[in-house]
Amino acid sequence: MPATPRAIGRRVLQITASLGLAAALLGWGLPYLTHTSWETIIGIVTGIGWPTFFVLLGLMFLGLYAYTFTLTGSLPGLRHSQALLANLAGSAVSNVLPGGGAVGAVLTYGMFRSWRFSHRRIGTSIVVTSVWNILARVLLPVLAALVLIPETEKVPAAMIKGAIVGGAGAGLVAAALLAVIASRRAARWVGHMVNRVIGPMQRARRETQPRQDIAELALDLRDKTLDIARHRWLPLSFGIVGFMGIYFILFRQCLEAVGAHMSWGHAFAAYAVGRLLTAVSVTPGGIGVAEAGAAAVMLALGVPGDVTAAAVTLFALFSFLLEIPFGAVSAIVWMATRERYLRLGPPGQG
Repeated sequence: MPATPRAIGRRVLQITASLGLAAALLGWGLPYLTHTSWETIIGIVTGIGWPTFFVLLGLMFLGLYAYTFTLTGSLPGLRHSQALLANLAGSAVSNVLPGGGAVGAVLTYGMFRSWRFSHRRIGTSIVVTSVWNILARVLLPVLAALVLIPETEKVPAAMIKGAIVGGAGAGLVAAALLAVIASRRAARWVGHMVNRVIGPMQRARRETQPRQDIAELALDLRDKTLDIARHRWLPLSFGIVGFMGIYFILFRQCLEAVGAHMSWGHAFAAYAVGRLLTAVSVTPGGIGVAEAGAAAVMLALGVPGDVTAAAVTLFALFSFLLEIPFGAVSAIVWMATRERYLRLGPPGQG
């Protein structure tokens, strides 16, 4: 259905508002929250030196390579080099546009299709990797809660309560997803429960398309995920755990580079909050929101404001900003080489 001028205008307004919010959160909110200035932040970040910069860059690419095991696990036959190109190009789009994850998925789909994978296998891959990413992000607050609870004397009470509530909520989400995968009956039950919650909201909206049955969607999700998960769970899990683990080391090295000294447990709590908030789609890639969340945790744990701001900014450089130019290069490499695959004939049916 072609987009109407009203729909285009609404989308432009959404993009403008989202980019404006990101700029406000970073440009004004982060210095305000940490009681510092961008002049101070930039001075600390630029003082890390080139050797440290390249070490951090190496950790970034090591983490991205680790994630290729999840992609190749979800799409047998995909090479690690192809997975890295697709991940970088998709992430670049996601990091530029608000709600860009959907656009990034479309680009990833096009890249996989050009490499002669079938519609069915690509769709299953996207579903499986989405489930694994959601599970990883919602389980992080659970782990953060487990880390913080034994340190009640060192950590502000409000943070302990927030960790418990966030961890419990995330645990419920993870349990629901695992139940959907493990049992067809559980998948139908979870779908019915979600239908009861969102049904009134769907009826209140004026939609031209029929209301979706979440129970049927849950069953479809299970069917698409189960076969791949049963046989490929090890590389799927190795990739996402490796990626998250290496990026945590990257986060902690960013802290050390700017002089923000924290214990491993406290650093993990700040990292977990930031990673969870990257899923917030009000800004591209959650930029600004994730940094504010991680900074709030660090400040509550007694880290000085100037190095807190510098640390989250440095980590954002490697986990967000640098993915954009490297992703653009990846897209160019793909466009320059895809004809070689197209000449091999129609995509495989796999």
